[in-house]
Amino acid sequence: MPNEERESALAMGLARRTYLYRLFHVVFGSRPTGEGVAKAFGGETPAMLGSVGDALAGDGFADLAGRTLGSSGRSFAACAEDARAWAERAQGEAGDPERAEAFASRLRASYDRLFQVPGEHYVHPWESPYAGKESVVFQESTLDVRSFYHAAGFKLRAEKRFPDDHIAAMMDYLGALSQRAYEAFADGRDDEAARTLATQRQFVDRHLLNWVDQFAAKVIEHDAQGCYGALAGGMAAFAALDRAMAEQVEAELAGSE
Repeated sequence: MPNEERESALAMGLARRTYLYRLFHVVFGSRPTGEGVAKAFGGETPAMLGSVGDALAGDGFADLAGRTLGSSGRSFAACAEDARAWAERAQGEAGDPERAEAFASRLRASYDRLFQVPGEHYVHPWESPYAGKESVVFQESTLDVRSFYHAAGFKLRAEKRFPDDHIAAMMDYLGALSQRAYEAFADGRDDEAARTLATQRQFVDRHLLNWVDQFAAKVIEHDAQGCYGALAGGMAAFAALDRAMAEQVEAELAGSE
């Protein structure tokens, strides 16, 4: 591939990962509204999620595509397709003014049941209960997450009152760093882009890949409507794929200096 085409492909890939991290931040960080759902799933979202499946089907990722997501019994490739298909459906529902609010209302009920109200369908959206020995928040791992945030100048508005290791906060942080990596690459600062990708890789290894599969499998199990299950599975597949692809890009940029 000519150098110019390769640079264009790298830029598109870096922009795409920013989009997806920010999408998952919105999905798992706020109760849906008709306007919010239309904004989140309008435009390029189905295609962006579809790109995860396309990448998994490409050369070099066959093992990853066939990996089973936790106890769900579903492959990463199937999870990526579920997320794309659900986003396409959401785009159709939310894009129709007569159906948008009713659709958002059903999503709110699912969101509350899964992530807000303790009960038989509740799923912990924080790392601590998965990484620690007890199902509690604000464990040692939470403080390490906070140290990554602070090193990047990133701080939760409700720090010390809201767990730093919430899945939405992690997606927000990774989205912010993805934007920095994209901007550094676009400005020709390949070394800075590579360092940012390295930081993301370290964070993902220590604080995302160690629990996101368990989280997604539980959401799939408890989500009666299937919407959040599909998106959680897509998020887990994307996280694993992005980790592998970002490491390749990091090495390429570091070698181009």
